[in-house]
Amino acid sequence: MKVRYRVVPKQNSKPAFYVNCDDKQVTIQAADSAFKTLVSLQERLAAWYKEKNISFDTIPTNATTSCCFAWKVDDDDDEEFAPYYYAGGCGVGEFIEDVEAHRLKLEEENMPERGKSFAGNNDDEIDYADEFVPFMDAVELDYFNPDPTSYESVTTRNPSVSSSSSSTSSVNSGHQHKGGKKYPQRAPKDAPTDEGMILGPRIEGTTSSIMGTVETPSVIFEGVFVGLDKRDTRTGKSIVNGSIVDDTNSMKFIKFTNSPEEGDALLKQLKKLQKVRVQGSVNFDDRFDKDYILSIRSIEAIEEDNINERTEDRPDSRVELHLHTKMSDKDALVSIKDLFKTVKKWGHPAVAITDHGVVQAFPEAQALGKELGVKVIYGVEGYLVDDADLEKELSLDVVKRKDEAPRYHIILLAQNMVGLRNLYKMISISHLEYYKRRPRLPRSIIEEHREGILIGSACEAGELMQAIVKGSSKEELLTIASFYDYLEIQPHTNNTFLIRKGIVPDEQALIDINKTVIELGEALNKRVCATCDVHYLTPEEKIYREIMLTACGFPDADEQPDLHLRTTDEMLASFPYLSEEKAYEVVVANTRAINDSIEDIKPVPDGTYSPKIEGADEAFTEMCYVNAKKIYGDPLPRVVQERLDYELDCIISNGYGVLYYIAHKLVKKSLDDGYLVGSRGSVGSSFAATMSEITEVNPLPPHYICPECKWSEFYENGEYAGGFDLPRRDCPNCGHPLQTNGHDIPFAIFLGFEGDKVPDIDLNFSGDYQAKAHKYTEELFGRDNVFKAGTIGTIADKTAFGYVKKYAELRNIQARSGFLEHLAKGFTNVKNTTGQHPGGIMVCPRDMDVHHFTPIQHPANKKESGVLTTHFDYHSIEGRMTKLDILGHDDPTIIRMLEDLTGIDAKTIPFDDPRTLSLFSSTEGIGLTPEQLQGDQVASLAVPECGTKFVRGMLEDSRPQTFSDLVRISGFSHGTNVWLDNAQELIKNGTCKLNEAISTRDDVMNFLIHRGMNKKNSFFVMENVRKGKGIEKRNKQGQATTEFEKEMRENNIPEWFIESCKKISYLFPRAHAVAYVMMAFRIAWFKVYHPLAFYAAYFSIRAKAFDLRIMTGDLNTQLKEFNRIKALDRGASPKEKDLMSALEVSMEMYQRGYRFINVDIQHSGARRFSIKDGALLPPFLAIDSLGETVADAIVEEREAKPFTSLKDLQRRCKVSATIIETMKELKCCGDLPEDEQMSLFG
Repeated sequence: MKVRYRVVPKQNSKPAFYVNCDDKQVTIQAADSAFKTLVSLQERLAAWYKEKNISFDTIPTNATTSCCFAWKVDDDDDEEFAPYYYAGGCGVGEFIEDVEAHRLKLEEENMPERGKSFAGNNDDEIDYADEFVPFMDAVELDYFNPDPTSYESVTTRNPSVSSSSSSTSSVNSGHQHKGGKKYPQRAPKDAPTDEGMILGPRIEGTTSSIMGTVETPSVIFEGVFVGLDKRDTRTGKSIVNGSIVDDTNSMKFIKFTNSPEEGDALLKQLKKLQKVRVQGSVNFDDRFDKDYILSIRSIEAIEEDNINERTEDRPDSRVELHLHTKMSDKDALVSIKDLFKTVKKWGHPAVAITDHGVVQAFPEAQALGKELGVKVIYGVEGYLVDDADLEKELSLDVVKRKDEAPRYHIILLAQNMVGLRNLYKMISISHLEYYKRRPRLPRSIIEEHREGILIGSACEAGELMQAIVKGSSKEELLTIASFYDYLEIQPHTNNTFLIRKGIVPDEQALIDINKTVIELGEALNKRVCATCDVHYLTPEEKIYREIMLTACGFPDADEQPDLHLRTTDEMLASFPYLSEEKAYEVVVANTRAINDSIEDIKPVPDGTYSPKIEGADEAFTEMCYVNAKKIYGDPLPRVVQERLDYELDCIISNGYGVLYYIAHKLVKKSLDDGYLVGSRGSVGSSFAATMSEITEVNPLPPHYICPECKWSEFYENGEYAGGFDLPRRDCPNCGHPLQTNGHDIPFAIFLGFEGDKVPDIDLNFSGDYQAKAHKYTEELFGRDNVFKAGTIGTIADKTAFGYVKKYAELRNIQARSGFLEHLAKGFTNVKNTTGQHPGGIMVCPRDMDVHHFTPIQHPANKKESGVLTTHFDYHSIEGRMTKLDILGHDDPTIIRMLEDLTGIDAKTIPFDDPRTLSLFSSTEGIGLTPEQLQGDQVASLAVPECGTKFVRGMLEDSRPQTFSDLVRISGFSHGTNVWLDNAQELIKNGTCKLNEAISTRDDVMNFLIHRGMNKKNSFFVMENVRKGKGIEKRNKQGQATTEFEKEMRENNIPEWFIESCKKISYLFPRAHAVAYVMMAFRIAWFKVYHPLAFYAAYFSIRAKAFDLRIMTGDLNTQLKEFNRIKALDRGASPKEKDLMSALEVSMEMYQRGYRFINVDIQHSGARRFSIKDGALLPPFLAIDSLGETVADAIVEEREAKPFTSLKDLQRRCKVSATIIETMKELKCCGDLPEDEQMSLFG
């Protein structure tokens, strides 16, 4: 095989050498005949060959332009050349080694895409297409590294021989790698997969530890996979990569597959595996990861080692009454699902959930308890404060930590539904009224809400234990204990920290504390219950809590006690100092008795509870028919009548009429106040929503309608993709120009095939109007019945990884990232904060208390926010309480600004305007060429939905000509695995047209129905495809339970359509796409016909960055900055990337003949750009570091009274001296003098 490389020094853009490799011959040729160092290079290379005893021949050439060598190898020798180490000067040995490694990779045709290494590292950008990119620092000849490096023969040999040779050397010597292969080596050609294996032949041999493993031709590891990923190569192959982790360390691995589909299938298999055994070869990757990489040959799934699994088999199991889940803020790790499976397996009759101060685990516990058949005791470990202490604290003007009322832990268990409501009320009160680092409960509040509550004395942080430790008298202890319904003890080892801190003298003192509690229980005839204070499920999980607490700043986290869930026998063994009878009483009998006194409880009620508005159903129904007849005439056309009758029947019979009516009132209020409202999601699939003016999207089949005589014509068989595509024509009845509409969207997309799904009506209000819309809900339903939708933030993967890295640094642990990533999985999804949905409003019916559904709190417990949210994450109660999505969005704000600037009603803009449509397929609409637009072949820059580089590329590939084509583009861009490697290829190859490819979920259902497939089955196929589940319904074992694919073929559905369905992971709803594109098209129309208004709106609302110095400069100034940032590539900061996007729009504007003028102290607005003298006038916010408050103040003060000087400006508007200097430097202050005195002598 002949290969030619071009060698380019880092500092140059042109090749300096050409290297030609042909079998055992290498020719190095200077690209420039005047290149003087070639002779020197030839001499030094020859000297190096001689020094290493390599037999070679010098091939005569023109010495001024090239040198050529051929070397000899004994063909009878099965070994490769032993490694050579070159000690300095011209590093030709390393160079040839790299060239040969690169050639081998090309030969195997497995080069990954640009910037993606075999092991998934994207840090290096390598272009494998043509140039051989330099990787050595410039030294002497400016091309080679003088550091010692290894030399390997460039002959092509059996990979296994090479591996064997190098591996023996590395392992036996015990030395670290000193420059082996430059790339992870591909394993030998795949052998057939043996029965019982996931991949490859059966594994035989001894398992090795990952720690300490270096290069070897064959090794076996056992462990788990983390960081699984897949990368497709340019040659149609695929590389699956990740890390294998055992108890000692981790190692990255790669596995080549013959196709992306094969890679997808393998990746899917690997993600399902728990523990694995793998076999392969290990090589050092000196090019990308600088570490050892495992090339996998075989993979075997193995059963988890159950030797240490704890079991229980007794008829009288205990009940755990003190347990913390992941909802205990950064303190506990218990997964409810794993907990319930364990409790079920052990035969415990119930389990309590008592998180710190919160009850946010209740909804999940309710759902899983029902599913797994586990009784849940719902409770909380609260924070008790005495009223007298609290009054003293509240009387102070400044409260220091030492002045705060002492807090004691207390267990509150709900016995029945009355107790549950009281518990919810106490949670709300503790968060809203008494929150101070923790949600506190005054004793009087507990007494007031005690009905239906069982109160336990909690752990060593409880009031009773604290009093015992402090040496309170027996009378005092009896008084304290009498407040509780039951007393609590725990294994004395839980409290060994009291010994470490010198609070108690020894272990016997800890035992005596427990015995004292038992004596108090006997004296007061109160049950004493033994609990674990569970914070993690198994002993093995202790390390995860240690890591989490260490990262949170607890220096003694490694000395935490054993806080895992104990079996009954383990718990009995924890109290050896008690008699068998007494131990059984506190561990088993009393805990079961507590459980027996507690009813089955539903924390969240079943059913939907909508707010009640008298006459809403009737008003909604009448409104729909009145508006329909106003548009389509009376009697209504068959299509309209049937659709409206069907929808209204479904909506009213299921009790959803009030939800539609509420949405109608919210939208009407916004429209009346001058702000358009865009719809989100699938609400545009409902014709009733259209007729009640909730959405502009019309879901009927494409049709003509005469606004005068009401003549209509509908296209019901897919003749047109959308009504806005219909040719313009006049009414055949009266001659009036016809209107067009209809986007062919099935109602089933919104409310399901049976029309009984709870409607989710999402609305996009202007960001300027969102707060007013939220306020209007309070007017509609009452302030006490409207709450923001609460959210719960948990520790994410990256945060958890950061915790582990910090732990590893503090503990001086040396391990690879895969090992740390595996540890991080132990405490992901642990709660760390609360928040609110950006637009979600939860509405409680007027005749119900919110505590029927959830407690309430402030987001992140910030009282100053003034916001009340649901305590439960809104997802868990959505469908019970009514949720309104009143979201803020830029598009309605932009359209309002455009209307204000131009006086044009955006609703009158035609959706088939040819010049506007041309923006999405060419640059003609704005009068520029692609060369003027940085090579862009379309002019959709800064247009919503179509302005990003990715979507502009889609537009260039597809060249949309109609409105419905743009809807498809929107669907492609919002879907997952819909465009890339799917529709894009089908359209490019001519397999299907743009208007046939699947872009939204509706396309699947409509395509199948229009070709005769059963409507219900078409719906189910769509539902499966849109969720990325393929075509068939499948059971838990993954077996198909339907034959939809067979039915599709029977109805002559083309194979490309079937295969396209199988690739899709997520599909966007067409109604959402139509709503977005309608807004975007209107904005695009202004770009064509009112460009200054368009750019003013863009830079006011959408642009994230603006540099006054650069953007008021000329085109060359802007282009220079644009290219500077572009050259930084990944090194550009987020701010620079935002500026680059803004510059792109600014340069387009300049090319069209418009420009920015400087900020003007007399005329600039506070926050928005304005039009002045045919140019854009930036607002005060465009001045670097000048904030909204100061900007608003400048305009407000200027309107009240003109500024007389810079001192006057600074004094009246609280402008800092630094900003004044900036304004002077930018010449934004006009003729204002420094101060009034100076103006006297002007």
